[in-house]
Amino acid sequence: MPEAAAILARLDAIMRELAELRTELVASMPVPAADGNGLDSSDDFAPEHLIEISTAVEHFNRPADSIRWMCRKQACGVKVGGRWMSSSPRPLR
Repeated sequence: MPEAAAILARLDAIMRELAELRTELVASMPVPAADGNGLDSSDDFAPEHLIEISTAVEHFNRPADSIRWMCRKQACGVKVGGRWMSSSPRPLR
C-alpha cells in the first residue's frame, strides 16, 4: 500500500491542476451583463440573438407595435436594414 505521504502529494497535485483548470474555464466564460441575464451585454445584439418582430409577437404574445416601442424606448432591440429586430436575451418589460 502506498505511503500516506505519497497519496497526499498526488492529491495536492490533482487539486492544483483542478484549480488551474477552473481558472482557465472562468477566464474563458463571458462576463454576465448587469441585468443578470447571463450573457455579456455585447452578445445581446449579436445576429444569432436577434429575432424578427413577427417572431417576437408569437414568442412574447404582445402586439407588434408594442414590441417595436419596447425595442426603441427600452433598448431591447436594434434596427437592421430599416427594420426592428428584438434581442431574444433582453427581456421585454
